Amino acid sequence: MAAALIPAHYKGVKTGASTYAESPTRHDAILLFEEAKKRLLNINKWHELCGEGSAVFQLTDSNGNEINRRPETGDLIRIKLPAPSNDSGDGYDWVRIEEFENTKDLLKDQDIFGFRVRPVQNPLDNSADTAHFYKSTATSTFVIVRTSSTVTALERGRNEVANNGTLSLFGKIRNLIISAGAWLGISKLQWGKLVKGIIKGPPQD
Repeated sequence: MAAALIPAHYKGVKTGASTYAESPTRHDAILLFEEAKKRLLNINKWHELCGEGSAVFQLTDSNGNEINRRPETGDLIRIKLPAPSNDSGDGYDWVRIEEFENTKDLLKDQDIFGFRVRPVQNPLDNSADTAHFYKSTATSTFVIVRTSSTVTALERGRNEVANNGTLSLFGKIRNLIISAGAWLGISKLQWGKLVKGIIKGPPQD
């Protein structure tokens, strides 16, 4: 399922969350799949799908300027965690959208849509340090799959290693604590709320 978009796991920790909905008919599933795509692509509203206490996500261009449109390859997502601020990211963690998948398999009666993100440096300064609690080896992949009358939303984290590079002592401790919390289940809770919201959330404009 979306094997082309989800990288092989070779180091660190892998995590994930998923949810699905059965539709009465194939046509209803197609409609749900299209609505789920809208919710997935409306990154600036992800925190509303996740509910109170979740991270806040803001789509930006490659220079860190806030934007309100469909995401594209090369765009960034600025993340404000409910945790100590990331000094290296001007208070935020940053990821870049690096690849999309949009495929249809008529023989399997299957549609797949999604994208993958990877931690990157803060676009607002000249530092080459990754501004995220994970190293740049890590990825998160968000995918929606329709197979016949079933629609599934999933997140897959791969190669998650705590970022303790050329950071301050506070930054290293902060990233280690957040990474440990993510591995212990906080990440699954966050992404579990998101994938549920993508499938069952309100209609999008």
